[in-house]
Amino acid sequence: MLELKRDGGWGWVVLFSVLCSQTILGGICLSGGLFYVMFMNALGSDPVETSWLCSLPITMWFTATPFGSFITNKYGYRACSFIGGIIAALGLSLGYFARHIGFLFFSHGILTGIGLGLNYTGCMTALNVYFDNYKTIATGLSSIGHNLGMVLYAEVLGLMEEEYGWRGTMLLQGAITFHLCAFASVMLPLAVRNEGKESTNQIDRHISDTSLVKKKLINVSVFKKVTFILFCVSNVFVNFSQGVYILHLPSYSRDAGFSTRDFGKVLMVYGVCNIIGKVVYSLLGQHPKFNTMILYTVSLTATGLAIGLTPVFLSVTGMMFLAGLVGFFYCVTGALLQAVIYGIVGYDRFADGVGMSLPFKATGNLIGGPFAGFLFATTGNYATSFYLAGISMVIGSVLMIHPILYQRKQRHHTTHKDHYTVCEISVNDKDKLRQEDTIFEVKNGSEDSVSETEDKSTKLTEINDRTCNTNGSNVTDLLLKQ
Repeated sequence: MLELKRDGGWGWVVLFSVLCSQTILGGICLSGGLFYVMFMNALGSDPVETSWLCSLPITMWFTATPFGSFITNKYGYRACSFIGGIIAALGLSLGYFARHIGFLFFSHGILTGIGLGLNYTGCMTALNVYFDNYKTIATGLSSIGHNLGMVLYAEVLGLMEEEYGWRGTMLLQGAITFHLCAFASVMLPLAVRNEGKESTNQIDRHISDTSLVKKKLINVSVFKKVTFILFCVSNVFVNFSQGVYILHLPSYSRDAGFSTRDFGKVLMVYGVCNIIGKVVYSLLGQHPKFNTMILYTVSLTATGLAIGLTPVFLSVTGMMFLAGLVGFFYCVTGALLQAVIYGIVGYDRFADGVGMSLPFKATGNLIGGPFAGFLFATTGNYATSFYLAGISMVIGSVLMIHPILYQRKQRHHTTHKDHYTVCEISVNDKDKLRQEDTIFEVKNGSEDSVSETEDKSTKLTEINDRTCNTNGSNVTDLLLKQ
């Protein structure tokens, strides 16, 4: 086992590998709309069934992360990422042999999604191990891979289908996804020095204490907070809306005038604006004058309005412009989500807040796309689905009003604590007073005061009146804030 330093040179190699892995993950999971069109053309299946199929990879990605944590804690992040790469590549490659949509549910939906979820967990753990001072930068750079994958796959998938057909495309996707194993191989177990001495421990665990991990996996105490419950419900509506938008945007773009060859350009615009938005919101989120929770909520509202206006401005220019707005504003769910969770549950339960919110995101994604497919089969167009998606996103933002008010109330309570004026008194005349050091605190409105305290307060007040302005006294007024 090599001795490597955190934040060192090899860490940047690991970051590059993770970035490439996330590019593949984003290309597959966030390009569900392109797969939807491909499967509809190839199999002629029901829109609802096809929507379910294309929603499964991202849903299983969220669902598989607890299993990824288990594998990481038992075998290490390198093994977890490698196993995930094999499963994901196998799922995509098996799609070549599919004769009906039911087989694709197993191969493309379940196997591919689980494999990507395991790989994602291992990759994120590797970054957590290899980076300390630059951890925020490393995580931010790796998250760009999701959008980069969407941009690349929006162009590549169409070309592959034209050249090799949908079966050849699935086989090529499987070959590309096998590179996840190569990227995982560079995530070497890390040996570190502990206070100048060699440590035999490998920091290749998600959390070093396995018992603590088990306890975390079943810790549901975060649901005692009403604000967190509303946040989770908000996630359902938000991801329901996004599931509708991402899955059916390419198909709907044909109604706006895009050809089959270039309808992926809409997703490309969405992905590029999402990358730009992540940079902007990351900078705004670090600024002390910006409230991240308010910024998050306002951006969700803007996203909902842009989605809802898509059927109104159904043209090439209108759809490209609105897709850019949606991509820019919706990036807050990646750029500021962790800060929002931290503001709701605090430091001690932050990991629980992140883990417990993922199933709600998965639920929204799983329901959104198929429901839009049902509406399309019923109405014959996507306009109703996009109106509903816009409303759902706005509802998700409205549910965040209570957490915002609660946070402001807590901050108001913290910043408006009582001020105390303490006199440090040195009196030379021992006949008047006995010399002693006294610290006395009185809280405004506190019910803890007793008669003895009131007597001491009265005496101290009398002493203060007689001595604070005395020439022979040494008086220091201190303004203390609790």
